[in-house]
This record gives sequence, C-alpha cells and structure tokens, in this order.
Amino acid sequence: MSMNSTIESSVARFFSEFLEEQFGEKPGAVTVVRNPPFTVVYLEEFLLPTEKVLINRNELNRVLETRDFLIQTLKPEIMSGLKEISGDDFMGFYADWNVTQETGIFIAVGAQEGASENFKWPKEADEEGIRKVVLMNSSYTQKKPWQLHFYWLNDQLLLIERWGIMVDIEKELIKNGITEDLRLAKRPMEYQMKKLFNLDALLQRHVIELFADWDFELDKGYYVLVMENKNK
Repeated sequence: MSMNSTIESSVARFFSEFLEEQFGEKPGAVTVVRNPPFTVVYLEEFLLPTEKVLINRNELNRVLETRDFLIQTLKPEIMSGLKEISGDDFMGFYADWNVTQETGIFIAVGAQEGASENFKWPKEADEEGIRKVVLMNSSYTQKKPWQLHFYWLNDQLLLIERWGIMVDIEKELIKNGITEDLRLAKRPMEYQMKKLFNLDALLQRHVIELFADWDFELDKGYYVLVMENKNK
C-alpha cells in the first residue's frame, strides 16, 4: 500500500470514529480522496434516527442547522486531527450534506495552494463547456467569480473553486452574522446547476450529486461533483 493510500485509510478511520463520537453513529461508508492540497471525504449511509423523524416532519433545515453548527464548532479539532495523520497544514474546511440521500462531503484545503493545471482534465470532458456552465450558474445565483479553478481529483470527483462570488446584500448579511440562514438559502440555488444543465453530456459521466459550501469571510466557494464510476 502506498503512503497516500495509507493516509487515506487513516483519514477514513478518523472520520468514522469522529462522527460516531460527535453524532452517535458511524457512516455506512467513508471514501477518502487525497490529492494535495485537497483531501475530500465522501460519506454514505449517514442519517440519525432523530434526523429521520425531523425530516418526516418537514423540518429538514433543523437537521442541517444542527450539523452545520457542530462542524463549524469542531473545525479546529478536525483540522488538527488531519494534520496529525497526514503531516499537512490546512487552512480551510468545508462541508455539505444531502440528508435525503444520507450522504455528505467534507473538503479539507491545504495551506499550499495547488495549480489547477496540474489536475489534468479527462480527454472526453468538455472543459470549456463546463466552465461556461459554472460561470452562468454563478451569475444566476450570485455573480460571476473573478477567479475560477477546476481540480480533477480522480475520475469520480471534480472540485470547483470560485473566488469573488458574493453580492453586496450577502456581504451585509455576513457582516451582521447572518451566515447560517444565508448558507441554507444559497444551497438549493446552487444545486440547480445539476437540474438546469446537462452536466452528464459535458463530462461524459453521470453526475450523482453536487455539493456546495463557502467561506463567507474570504468570499470563496467550492462545488464538488460526485460522478458514477465509469468502470462499473
């Protein structure tokens, strides 16, 4: 087993134990992809019995608020644990959830920025087409980013980084500490990209899920596209 595979296995074990300790249950599966400076963790079969009750009562936002609060509070502990495992310094941690599918994503961003040109596009993917779609969707939901980077972490994960996407009213809400309401409001709008555009045709892969999260203070956001394994 390579050093990177060993680190990925250790990170998967760390999150499985961490979530059991903090939430009371382990995910059914934890998949880790480490491609410095990024470490992405994909969770499956992760939904608590109490959360199921709330969802059945149409109280999805209560579930999301609780999860977001815990993750925001525990960020320093998470990044410290990741550094202990990998030796990497981290400057950011992002999370999103698809509770109806019982899945979730964590994105740990290393202190050393990665050059997007080092993350090669698959030959069959339409790079310019995807770039146009992301710019159009960002303009529709917020504003056109002043920086846009694509990172193919592997055949099933595309990480998209955007800088400079917040409009003035969002910046004022952030100044007033209204960040969780903003996060809850923005997520469904971002998810529209999967519904409005034929991502499968552009990527030549079936997109299973789209996740999104932001660092509001840095005016920075990430998408993660999770795609079906083409080798199945």
